[in-house]
Order: sequence, then structure tokens, then C-alpha cells
Amino acid sequence: MKYGSIVCTALFILGVVLSLLQLWLGLFDPGLFVKILITIAAFFFVALAVTLVFKEYLSEKEMKKKGFID
Repeated sequence: MKYGSIVCTALFILGVVLSLLQLWLGLFDPGLFVKILITIAAFFFVALAVTLVFKEYLSEKEMKKKGFID
């Protein structure tokens, strides 16, 4: 969970920084900028989903180990 949180936070910050740079400096063509943001958002959601699934798996495994569930 720790690494997933770090990755999601880094991707979010990257998206915000790129948005601010685009707003003030216009570094990218608008079409390219949208593609970059969509890619960052996709990576963010994939990292979030993997993190949540992995956390749920570890939680369920621990509960089975302790005998709370069958």
C-alpha cells in the first residue's frame, strides 16, 4: 500500500505541475498535452486499482490466517 500511495501521489503531482507549466509557459501543443494528461490519469487509475486489489488480497489473507474467515 505504501508504494502505491507514493506512485499515485507522484502521478498526481506530475499532472498538476505539467498543467501549471502548460498554463503559464505553453510548453506543449494542446493535442499533445491532452494526450499526456490522459496517459498520466490512466497510469494513476491503474496504480490505484492495483494498490487497492493488493491491499484487499493481503487483508483477506491475514484474516484467513487468523481464522476470522474460511
